[in-house]
Amino acid sequence: MKSFRQFFPRDPHPFVSRPFVELNQKKVERIVHLVEDKKKPGMGLVAGIRDGVILSPFSAPFGGFHFKHENMYASEVDAFVNNLKVHMATEGLQRIELTLPPDIYHSSFNAKCVSSLLRSGYQSALPDISSWIDLEAFQGSFSHRNSREYYKQALRNGLVFEEVQEVEERREVYELISRNRARFGRPIYMSFEDVMNAGALWPTDFFKVSTSSGETAASGIFYRSHPEIVYALFWGDNELGRPLRAMDFLAFNLWSHYKELGFAKLDLGISCESGIPNDGLLRFKESHNGTSSLRYSFHWSNTDTDVRH
Repeated sequence: MKSFRQFFPRDPHPFVSRPFVELNQKKVERIVHLVEDKKKPGMGLVAGIRDGVILSPFSAPFGGFHFKHENMYASEVDAFVNNLKVHMATEGLQRIELTLPPDIYHSSFNAKCVSSLLRSGYQSALPDISSWIDLEAFQGSFSHRNSREYYKQALRNGLVFEEVQEVEERREVYELISRNRARFGRPIYMSFEDVMNAGALWPTDFFKVSTSSGETAASGIFYRSHPEIVYALFWGDNELGRPLRAMDFLAFNLWSHYKELGFAKLDLGISCESGIPNDGLLRFKESHNGTSSLRYSFHWSNTDTDVRH
């Protein structure tokens, strides 16, 4: 019998990869690898079980399915998501919770998943708005006039952009972001040690923007965990950096840096809390060349009896 990873040698994104799942497996009671009961399964699911709930993800921004080909038949997706409910009932589990990745990872397959999950009776939470940067289209200038002007102001303010390597400097980068999120009432779900542990799986970059006198004004932490897409884990400024346009300066330098490294896209994550958009955050991303799309989450419990085919 082939193993799950032999059926699906490629991970659709890093948050369902074996190293990442193994790093976080202690956060659930057990890990399950679910595939169709046939010789050549086309879909699979790696998930965690906790308190009778199938969770994908269980410690990541998004999870979702493994699949052989993005152009697989919609009927195959239908069969798999319905069989998930049969499996849940057979195993005495209470609920399934799924968050799919943003469309930049696999838009065609995502479309079929969303359609199938809705038609199969899964309930959709409010979708989150996720934003990304097309680095291939970035030509060294922001498309929005105000953002171009803010970047010019940052240059006149003498800001300095740099990547940091020393542990204490990286901790400073993290602490600035932690204080930023606390200031705006946004939780941070990873400790500095968590971030460093993930850094053992893939290159993790720490950046800071400093004033001409050496004070840190903004910072960011980014995962190079995908061959084409960089993931923005955390980034933000402080009260010193805001009037100096430190975030505009950080964004321009990040876009330029990762474009030069040959990446195609930069995943900026969601701009929502429980599906409600954060106007300021979303506006910032879109005015700095960001494109927005929906990131979907679904759930189904054994009290939901409306099973459609």
